[in-house]
Amino acid sequence: MEIIIHRGTHQIGGCVTEIKSKNTRVIIDMGSELPSSEQSDRPELSIEGVTKGNQDCAGVFISHYHGDHIGMFEKVLPAIPIYMGSDAQKIFANLRKWLRDKNLNRINNFATFTPGEKITVSDEMTVTAYRVDHSAYDAYMFLIEAEGKRILHTGDFRCHGWTGKGLWKVAEKLIRKIDVLITEGTMLSRDYEEEYSEFDLLMDATKIMNENRNVFVLCSSTNIDSIASFYQAAQKNKRLFVCDRYQRTNLDIVSETAITDLYRFPKAKIYRPGQDDSVNADCLRKMKAMGFCMLVRANGYFDELLEKFPDSKFIYSMWEGYLKEGPAKDEKKCNFIPKENGKLNYTYLHTSGHATKDTIIKVCEKLKPSILIPIHVEDPKKFDNLNISNCEIKTSLKDGDVFVC
Repeated sequence: MEIIIHRGTHQIGGCVTEIKSKNTRVIIDMGSELPSSEQSDRPELSIEGVTKGNQDCAGVFISHYHGDHIGMFEKVLPAIPIYMGSDAQKIFANLRKWLRDKNLNRINNFATFTPGEKITVSDEMTVTAYRVDHSAYDAYMFLIEAEGKRILHTGDFRCHGWTGKGLWKVAEKLIRKIDVLITEGTMLSRDYEEEYSEFDLLMDATKIMNENRNVFVLCSSTNIDSIASFYQAAQKNKRLFVCDRYQRTNLDIVSETAITDLYRFPKAKIYRPGQDDSVNADCLRKMKAMGFCMLVRANGYFDELLEKFPDSKFIYSMWEGYLKEGPAKDEKKCNFIPKENGKLNYTYLHTSGHATKDTIIKVCEKLKPSILIPIHVEDPKKFDNLNISNCEIKTSLKDGDVFVC
């Protein structure tokens, strides 16, 4: 078996991993470079048999719909099947529909799978999808089995979200002993950040809504877990929960297959930004009468709405690095957030989508991998500080290196 990290051994995002047996080859994730990446100006990644030349790949498996894991999907040769979770595919298609993506037909024809499904890609290789908790809904890790080897690719994961505890059941009952663990290490470069769970966010949001009648929330429209936290906080305080049509479509997708009320949003009210007040008259009336929690997006359509409720509390629920000086700074978000005395005026409530150091250690204890390959990490040598016993950590691998197991 061969493993090649085409991209991701020394950077966060832009991940592409190849796993190859004697006669079968699969790719895990086909991500775009993050805008903050120092390597983002490199030539576009090109892989023989996958993005160019004659087809030589049994399938591309997408762990979740964030751009740094799926952004290069359109470069995959047309005959190669692209696999994705069924709900994740619908959410991604909704996003690309709103962006008027010319590749929407291909997205709608992705091969989809469900949690725990074992996919036979050839006589010698299977790929099993296990659902993980992440800031993208319906995210997966993949177990690849071939030639007597068991390789687990975690994708992005955590255990401090609403479904995070399910990770341990999967590890103990379904995955068992792993030969090679390919795992993300995003938070090892952010060890200054303390773990902040979705439950913590719910408690803090509930308190804020208790103290403030009107609340705007800037968060990712596809971060369903955090949206669920804000929705529950609004219900506890009898506040109207408001979103736009795009966001409501995402919530409807999730609600259709939800096995818990946490992921159902029956009282979400639609506001149509950019429309005349008469179109939104009923929604505005209820917002004024009940108070509200409203999801907003950093575009001009929402500016006038913030002006209608100038004394509202503003919550920022995304990575704070987008608001700070540096290559990741997002001027659009900075210009959108209200100011006070020339400074951004917001309350920060955000839950990371990535595993903490302690979670990574516990995963290794459960799975007992013989070999660990770091990915989605700025400095892989930080894994050497985790004191993982009986495991060889391949911190010297570089993008494009071939590892044989």
